[in-house]
Amino acid sequence: MFSMYDDDGLNFRNNIDHLYSVHEVARSQKLKNSIKDEDKNKENFQETLYKGKITKEATNAYKQMTNLDTREDIYHVEQIMSHNVITVDDTKTVAECYELMKEHKIQQIPIIAENKLHVKGIITRHDILKFLINDLESSNENISKPISDISSKKIITTDPISDIRRVSQVMIDFNLNAMPVVNSLDILVGIVSRNDIVKAVASLPHLQLWA
Repeated sequence: MFSMYDDDGLNFRNNIDHLYSVHEVARSQKLKNSIKDEDKNKENFQETLYKGKITKEATNAYKQMTNLDTREDIYHVEQIMSHNVITVDDTKTVAECYELMKEHKIQQIPIIAENKLHVKGIITRHDILKFLINDLESSNENISKPISDISSKKIITTDPISDIRRVSQVMIDFNLNAMPVVNSLDILVGIVSRNDIVKAVASLPHLQLWA
C-alpha cells in the first residue's frame, strides 16, 4: 500500500496500480473524494492497512490484494527498514538540515508537520547541493533560508507490510533514494532506503526482487 502526502496531509492511499495512475497530484480534497468514490467497500479497504504485528493472515491478505503467488515468500518493508528516523520541521534552515545529514551520514530527511501528525515533505542532500550550486554568489545567504523553500512538497510513502519488491519498483520508477514508512494512523514509523534493499538482497537467501 502506498500513500502520498503534502502540506494538507494525506491526499492518496491505494495499491501500486493506482499510484501509477496519479501522474499529477491534485488538491488534497479532490483526491480524497476520488479515493472515497473508488472505495466501494470501506471496511475491506481498511483491513488492508497495516495495524500492528505482521501475522500470517495479514501476509495472505496482502498477497491476495496484490495478486502475488501465495506460495511465494514475502519480505516486508518492516523487516529491513530503519526504525530510528531523523526528522525536521520546515522551519529548519538549509544549513541545519545539511549538518544533520553529515552528522548522521544520511542522504535525506523527512519533514514533519508542526502537529507531528503526518509527513509533509522530504529534503535530500542532492536538493541542497543543487540549490546552492545554482546560485553560488548568494550561497552564504541561501544556507540560512528555511528548508521549506526547496523541499519536495509531495511525498510518496509506504506501509510496513508492503512487499520489498513493489517498494523497490516504485523507488526506481519515481527515482527515489528512500521512502518513509507510515502506519494506518499516518504516523511515521521508519524509513527504507536503496541501501537497505541492497543489504536485504545480499543477506536474505530467498529474496527475489523481480520474481
